[in-house]
Amino acid sequence: MRLVRHDTDLWSAEDELAWPLATIRIPIRMTVVRLADGRLVLHSPIPIDAALRIELDALGPVGFVVVPQMHGAFAAQAASHFPAAQLLAAPAASKARRTLPFAGSLADEPPAAWAGQIESHLVEGFRLHEVLLFQRATRTLVITDLCFNVHRSASTFGRWLFVADGMWRRFGPSYAIRWLAVSDRAAFRRSLERVLAWDFERIVPAHGDVIERGGRAALREAWRI
Repeated sequence: MRLVRHDTDLWSAEDELAWPLATIRIPIRMTVVRLADGRLVLHSPIPIDAALRIELDALGPVGFVVVPQMHGAFAAQAASHFPAAQLLAAPAASKARRTLPFAGSLADEPPAAWAGQIESHLVEGFRLHEVLLFQRATRTLVITDLCFNVHRSASTFGRWLFVADGMWRRFGPSYAIRWLAVSDRAAFRRSLERVLAWDFERIVPAHGDVIERGGRAALREAWRI
């Protein structure tokens, strides 16, 4: 079984991706949220094989596929599997993948079907154009590359690289992202303060283990806000 249930109407599935060299694999996570109308939201799609497709179909129809800027490698496959789903992206992601049938960009105005269930926020002053999702009912924040929490790697060189970049067995941004991805520190801080006003407890990252408790404190400490 690929899907792991975290809470009511909240699941995720993990895979691995070659990063940044073919010999290094980094864990990647797809988050699945089920809306009140039964439709699924897939955030950051991973490769969907036959077994995972069966599991998703059992949960409900896929209504939305959210494609973060740096996580579009499997967006075309998701679009082909679920042609009725709306593809939504951070603003820069849709520009980078013009051949995909995006229904629009996702920033601070989520689709009407998400009203009262999932909120979204485009992080300002951040070159990765990351859009964070907040599932109200489960008090869960879904992130992409804002923070990592990698605890496992079969590659010795991979573990060395993750340690060197500050990503190994700790929740927080990599050193590269901390120093290179923030373009406007004042705007970035304002964005994080807005996110920290959300009442979340859990954080589901795209890379690494889920933070089940104390998410707000963990995010504040990770970026020293």
